[in-house]
Amino acid sequence: MPGRMAAQRRAAVLPAWKLSSRLPMLVLILLLLGAIQFGPRFISRESIWQDISFRSCLSWELPDLAVDNENSRPVLNLAMVSLAGIDPNYLPGILEHGLPASMESEEMAIAPNVSALGNEVEHSLDTAGLARQLPDLSQKPVLVAIYHTHNAETYIPYQGQAKVEGQNGGVSLAGNEMVKVLAETGIRAVHDLTIHDYPDFPTSYIKSEPTARKLVQQNKELQALLDVHRDAGLPVKETVRVGNEDSARVMIVVGNGQRGLPDPNWRENYTFAQEVANRLQELHPGVLKKVMLMEGRYNQHVFPHAILVEVGSEKNTLDEVLVASRCFAEALAEVIKK
Repeated sequence: MPGRMAAQRRAAVLPAWKLSSRLPMLVLILLLLGAIQFGPRFISRESIWQDISFRSCLSWELPDLAVDNENSRPVLNLAMVSLAGIDPNYLPGILEHGLPASMESEEMAIAPNVSALGNEVEHSLDTAGLARQLPDLSQKPVLVAIYHTHNAETYIPYQGQAKVEGQNGGVSLAGNEMVKVLAETGIRAVHDLTIHDYPDFPTSYIKSEPTARKLVQQNKELQALLDVHRDAGLPVKETVRVGNEDSARVMIVVGNGQRGLPDPNWRENYTFAQEVANRLQELHPGVLKKVMLMEGRYNQHVFPHAILVEVGSEKNTLDEVLVASRCFAEALAEVIKK
């Protein structure tokens, strides 16, 4: 009896052993079949992109037009997504993996567009790709330099928050608008987008001083150095009517060299600020909020025509801010040309 049971057990184990020994061969056959089926399509450069239509390109920015779903992707596509994090049928993802996070311009950094500044809330025609034709000023000297000590400052109606940490917020668009308006009047300006307020906000002015000095040293005919910010903490939004548009209000801040931070240029800075303020009030009454003299120096000791410009507050819309930026730049241009 025991011998018969042992024989029966050996008879049952034998087919299972034969099956397990053939399993690697079966897997290899399946892989070969998969390669035959999908390989030519994957290797062919044209076939990789043959599924990209105009509608599918639109769907990359418009989720409602999405034409792809996880279940319809080829097996090899899903494998690449799992192993490399790249979908060969998704062009933006490939570009994202192939391009550096940032690029530096030799002279002028252009403010990022709407999609590069976080979650857009407000839609602004001025940032929707309506480019203005600007004159070629490359042979002219730089007369105005703009930078931001507090790059993260932005506008709640535009981005849904008052700051975008580690990024250039809405204030960079205010600065960029000034550059454009100045160019339209024949004045060449540069716009430096170096981040100074991240990750250590309290040392922002310490970190922005080398940027201010560099702009002064590189541009020997400079006439104005602007540190562009926005105000904060106001109980309500402040606007004024300019033509048929609402404008934010502008405040100019000058340091008086107190608090142990001497500034030999503060009186000249204050005189320059008053000149710009008076012309702004003449051109666009009400846009100017005030010229404020404050303790400290705000890096204005590096240049005799250095001022801090606050364009609106966190409660203003981007459109209101851009109107105010244009008004300020027009006044500044007239003072420089005088």
